[in-house]
Amino acid sequence: MIRTLFILVLVLPQSLHAQNIIDRHGAIIRSDTLKKNIYLCFTGHDFNEGFDHVLQILGKQDIRASFFLTGDFIQNNTALVKTMAKEGHYVGTHSDRHLLYCDWVKRDSLLYPVDVIEADIAENLKKLNDLGIHPTYFMPPYEWYNRKIVEIARGLNQQTVNFSPGTRSNADYTSPEMSNYVASRDILESIYAYEELHGMNGFHLLIHPGTSPLRTDKLYLHLDEIINELKEKGYQFSKL
Repeated sequence: MIRTLFILVLVLPQSLHAQNIIDRHGAIIRSDTLKKNIYLCFTGHDFNEGFDHVLQILGKQDIRASFFLTGDFIQNNTALVKTMAKEGHYVGTHSDRHLLYCDWVKRDSLLYPVDVIEADIAENLKKLNDLGIHPTYFMPPYEWYNRKIVEIARGLNQQTVNFSPGTRSNADYTSPEMSNYVASRDILESIYAYEELHGMNGFHLLIHPGTSPLRTDKLYLHLDEIINELKEKGYQFSKL
């Protein structure tokens, strides 16, 4: 009996700790799976038409989310970025020029020298620092990276994060002329089906608030529906 009690004392406290899921490259792809929280994540680079709508819905729902923005976006939308920070949202790095750092097929192969990638992230970070924003989370451009990129970001005190796999929400940038186009209704069904089968504790749900004008079926216009549906399932929403 004494030995059994001793084992329980060792095991139980560990089970109460926050449990993040980290992928094989070293990025956090799910946060604190012990809590029924969902982390809404938004990225921004060349298009910005949906950000005002997203901020309006988040304000209405009293939710704080996480925005990952390129240096180009920050430079072109400075007032908007300041508004995000002022309203209490997390604002993080997403590269300066939205470069594709590593090959789509040979993922371990960098497409730019290490010093170029490091400078690109550092410049993105500087533009946020100049606005009084000091982030620690980095979502790579194209949400595509390898272990070396995670290491480079860590050297700049940036922890790499990415969306949680399992839904089709990351395909909301596609437009009808693309072979991988996914309609918003199909994306919504993938989110609800995944939740039903697996649950979404700690899920990083990615949505692009700016997409090509060729895509008229904007997923971000369904944000209020998504939040309401998941709230009915008992989820809360947090920023990273």
